[in-house]
Amino acid sequence: MNAMQKKSFFITLILLAVSLTAVIISLPGCKKQSVSEDAEIILAAGRDLSPGYKDPYFSTVILKTWEPLIAISDDGDIEPKLALSWDSNESRTEWLFHLRKGVTFQDGVPFNAKAVVENFKRYSHMGYRPSSFYGFAIERVYPGLLKAEAVDEYVLKLTFKRPVPMLIYRMAGWGSAMFSPHCFNADTGDFISTAMGTGPFYIADRKDNEYTVLKRYENYYGVKAKAKSVRIKVIPSPETRYSAMKSGEVHGVIDLGGLTPILARELVKDERFACNAAKSTISHYLTLNGRRFPFSDERMRIALNLAIDREKIVKHYFCGFGTPTMSFLNSTNPFTKVYPPYTDMEKAKKLASDVLQGRRQKVKFLLHQYGVSRYPYKIISEFIQAELRPLGLDVEIVMVDNQASRKTMQRGEFDMSIGTRGLPNLDPTWLLHEFFSAEGGMNKSSSFGYYNPVIENCFAQLDYTYPIPERARLYDTIIRQLLIHPAVVPLLEDTNLAVYDKRLGGYKAITYGITLDKVHWIRKDEAGQ
Repeated sequence: MNAMQKKSFFITLILLAVSLTAVIISLPGCKKQSVSEDAEIILAAGRDLSPGYKDPYFSTVILKTWEPLIAISDDGDIEPKLALSWDSNESRTEWLFHLRKGVTFQDGVPFNAKAVVENFKRYSHMGYRPSSFYGFAIERVYPGLLKAEAVDEYVLKLTFKRPVPMLIYRMAGWGSAMFSPHCFNADTGDFISTAMGTGPFYIADRKDNEYTVLKRYENYYGVKAKAKSVRIKVIPSPETRYSAMKSGEVHGVIDLGGLTPILARELVKDERFACNAAKSTISHYLTLNGRRFPFSDERMRIALNLAIDREKIVKHYFCGFGTPTMSFLNSTNPFTKVYPPYTDMEKAKKLASDVLQGRRQKVKFLLHQYGVSRYPYKIISEFIQAELRPLGLDVEIVMVDNQASRKTMQRGEFDMSIGTRGLPNLDPTWLLHEFFSAEGGMNKSSSFGYYNPVIENCFAQLDYTYPIPERARLYDTIIRQLLIHPAVVPLLEDTNLAVYDKRLGGYKAITYGITLDKVHWIRKDEAGQ
């Protein structure tokens, strides 16, 4: 062996040793390297969770950089946040909010009634503002708002031209986000600098569609975040997020559809990782084009509702992480519940046969790329394709990008589609009206073509029904009508999965996101070492 061959041989041995060492270290059950408590925690999301200046919130509530006046608790209930209490006059046209004291925005500006009034000026001037989370329009949350004024330093008064009995339910969560008046232009609604809220984290750095760096806000009024620094990397593909977890590039996944249930199940076979779950505000459903045959015939919509085996979808494609339901409104909303599904294929065949009169019908099933990248929609669409064949429906599955899908649905050039819907707040009025009123925006833009006189009458009554129990009965009537006369086909309520490296503590799934402010590297004494 000459000198050159010896050198090459030894280099090969060294590389082999390094590779073998890396493999041994990464093997399940091997001793993990200790991590500094202040080391950056790196998480992965499938989309940009801080889309920035044109977004009405700048970042998602999941990141805990901003807080609302009224929050939705980890288990989905109304929770006082920056407003500690509230009351109204008997007619529900005047509301007083008693604000939390001793709070500062992350830029040092005091939080008080004057700052809240500036936020309401922003709301009123920015018009409808789309978002990758939930779009915002002041009329949706604060219909008929006449005035927002500071009664004193920590009391806000809102005055409306007509009663708003559901105001607190509307404000919860996304409807009352508060930001420092120094970071936005109240006349346009645009952010002029990185958004500064009152949350336990602030945005220290970000790059569009690449990453967001969060730092602990040391002057937070409540319990401080446990992690000093958290980096959220944008990794669009669930398979790539899975690989990043396996390699140690990231330490957890965050946001909706962080990992598909199948990938999560595979990952936790590796003892380095763990998973927990919570009910989610997200529901999955089938959109049906009620403007063209065959779903313009209600009998065919009922047939689909009876034919699709939701239990199998949850069991096989969501690995049991989900709740089959026939109700459109997610049960995390206080005005509804889960309606367990049932199948009746013989009745479904009879209804479909009455519609098709012995003919077979081609059906165009639209698959949105955005949904496929987050959920097992491709295999579910193939399952539904097989389920509908006995009804005389020959389903063609067509994959389209997000922009094309919206245009296709608006033009009515499809027959069915699959997607999700969340809850922007806890008032079901707007959501139900948007989908199922003849004048609803989603009813029109998604070609539902839906009209139900009983539901229309309920919406008319809601305009002048103020006691909450009476409104609850009207919501229940709407939901029951949709069970009898379906516009869409609800499939299941999602489960929020929190998948993470076991070296992290405090990593818990909640109805929307995770307990990010509690996530931290586990100390040796915590782990009992």
